[in-house]
Amino acid sequence: MNDIFKRLKKVFNTFDNYNCFVCSSSNPIGLKLDIKFNDDTAYSIFNLSNLYSGFPSIIHGGIQASIIDEIGFWAMFNSRKQIGFTQKLEVQYMSKIETDTDLKVEGRETFNENNNSEIEVGIYCESELKTKGLVSYKLISDSAIKRMFGEEFYEEFMRSFRYD
Repeated sequence: MNDIFKRLKKVFNTFDNYNCFVCSSSNPIGLKLDIKFNDDTAYSIFNLSNLYSGFPSIIHGGIQASIIDEIGFWAMFNSRKQIGFTQKLEVQYMSKIETDTDLKVEGRETFNENNNSEIEVGIYCESELKTKGLVSYKLISDSAIKRMFGEEFYEEFMRSFRYD
């Protein structure tokens, strides 16, 4: 299942301007998270330098929120095999997260109905929950994918994910 990340990234890489701040390996200032899957969970293990701090040596809350949103997307995609857009993001900062520490973020779908999905995400340091998030996604239709991303993207998406 870990190749699902690589397969969708390959589809996104067909866009000249694909440069995701969180997961693109080609963004020079990006986080470059390598997303993996374990059954119904999307996760990444990472370590951020002081380049991503807010207060000295503490990872900026906005960076943490971006990571939560990204892992939420991949957990939703892993569960649904559909593209969705973030509708709502709730973040609870429970404890500071220091820079230059090994971290793990993981998310899983906890609710799905019709075209809505909710994902719970946690950022952990040494198994201690530091930040948690709840992300709501609105899944988009095939016609909306064609309209927003074009026919070529849609065809590659369908070929890569729906008809293996």
